Amino acid sequence: MVELRETEETFRLLVGSVLDYAIFMLDPRGRVLSWNAGAERLIGYREAEILGQSFSRFFLHADVERRQPQEALQRASTEGRFEQEGWRVRKNGSTFWANVVMTAVRDKGGKLLGFAKITRDLTERQLATEQLRVSEARLQAFMNHSPSVIFIKDLEGRYLHVNESFVRSFGMDRKDILLRTDSEIFSPKLAAQFRVNDAKALTAQTGIEFEETATYGDGQLHTSIVHKFPIFDSNGRVAALGGIATDITERKRLEDALKQKNIELATAIHTQTALREHQQYLELVATHDALTGVPNRALLHQRAEHAIALSRRSGRMLAMLFIDLDRFKEVNDRLGHAAGDEVLREVATRLAGCLREVDTIARHGGDEFVVLLEELEAPEEVEQITTRMQEALLAPLTIHGRNIQMTISVGVAFYPRDGDSVSTLIRRADLAMYRAKDLGRNSVQVYEPDMDAGASS
Repeated sequence: MVELRETEETFRLLVGSVLDYAIFMLDPRGRVLSWNAGAERLIGYREAEILGQSFSRFFLHADVERRQPQEALQRASTEGRFEQEGWRVRKNGSTFWANVVMTAVRDKGGKLLGFAKITRDLTERQLATEQLRVSEARLQAFMNHSPSVIFIKDLEGRYLHVNESFVRSFGMDRKDILLRTDSEIFSPKLAAQFRVNDAKALTAQTGIEFEETATYGDGQLHTSIVHKFPIFDSNGRVAALGGIATDITERKRLEDALKQKNIELATAIHTQTALREHQQYLELVATHDALTGVPNRALLHQRAEHAIALSRRSGRMLAMLFIDLDRFKEVNDRLGHAAGDEVLREVATRLAGCLREVDTIARHGGDEFVVLLEELEAPEEVEQITTRMQEALLAPLTIHGRNIQMTISVGVAFYPRDGDSVSTLIRRADLAMYRAKDLGRNSVQVYEPDMDAGASS
C-alpha cells in the first residue's frame, strides 16, 4: 500500500493541474484513487465526491449491464494498456464522446497496483464525423434515387462516389469502382474519352455538356449527354469533379429513325411534286399553245361549252370574238418567221391584258385568235373590251430591233342570238371578221345574218 500511496502522490503532483485531460488513478477494482482538475472540469465531480467510487458510473447504463467496465479493467490488466472510444456520462447526466486510455500500474515485482486513466473529450470530432457520415449517406441516397448515372471523382480521377444507376449500367460491383480511375476500369479508348472531357470541365471551371458513347453491362453501345462540373471547397478551390449522365440512346434511335422518315418523306414529296409538275406540264402542253402560251382550241371549246351551259341557266349572254392580225404575212415575208413568232407572242400578251378574269383568249391557228367573253350584261361591254384591244396595239412592237405597227380585224358573235353551239358561234364570228377586213381592216364587226348568204355565194 505504501508503494501505491507514493505512486498516487507522484501522480497527483504531475497531473493535478492539467485541465485539458481527465487524469485519475483507479485501484485494481476500478475505484477512484485520485482526481485532477481536468477530470472535475470534464466529468463534473469534485474530488471529495468521487474518491472511492467505482469508475463504472461514467459508463452508460446499457454498457454497465454489458459489463464493459470490468472488461476494460481486464484488458488493461492483461495487455498493459487498453484504449477505446465511446459515450460516457457526466455527473449531470449529459453524455460526451470519450477517448480513454487505461494503463496498468505494477510494482517492481509485477504486482498490479491499479490503473492510470486518461480521458479526452472528442465529442465535437465525433459529431463532425457523424454529421459527415450522415451527409454522405444522404448524398448517396439522393444519388441512388436518380435514374441518371451520377459520379464524383477526385482530382486524380479516382471515383469517390457512384450511384446505383452507375453500378447497374456498367454491370460492376461498387468495390471495383471506388478509388479507381477510368484507366483501371474501362478500355483505353473509353478511358481516354472520359479523361479528355474531365480535363475540359476542370480547366473551364464551369459545367460543360458532352456527348459520350460507352458500352454498358448489357453489351450494347449507349450514348449519353454527360454534364461534367467542378466541385469547389470552402476556399473556392476546385476539389473534385462531378458528373451526371443521361442515357439518350433511345432518343437518338428515334431521332435517327425520324430523320430517315423525313428523308423518305422528302423524297416522296419531291417525287410527288415532280410527278404533279410533270402532269401539269403535260396538261399545259395538251391545253395551251406552245408558241404563245395561251389556251389552244381544245381548251377553248371545253370552256365555251361550259360557259354556254351556264348562260342557258342564268340567261346572261356571252360573246365569241374572232381576231385576225392585219398584214401579218408581210411581217413574215419581210422579217422572217422568227420575227413573226415574236409578233404573235407579244400580240397575245397585250390582248390577254385587256380581258377580264372570267374571259379566255385562245390561239386558233396561224395569226388568228378567238376570245370567249362570259357573263355579259349588255353588248356594250364587248365594245369596251375590243376598244381596249385596239388601243393596246397602238404602241409599236419592237421586234429584233425594229418597230412594227400591228392592227387587228375583229368579228363578234353573241350567244344565244347568233347561235347555240360553240362551232356555230366561232364560224359566225369568223364571218364577221372577214367583213371587217373587207371594210378596210383595223375594225370590229358584229355578225349579221346576211354574212352567211355572202359566204355561201
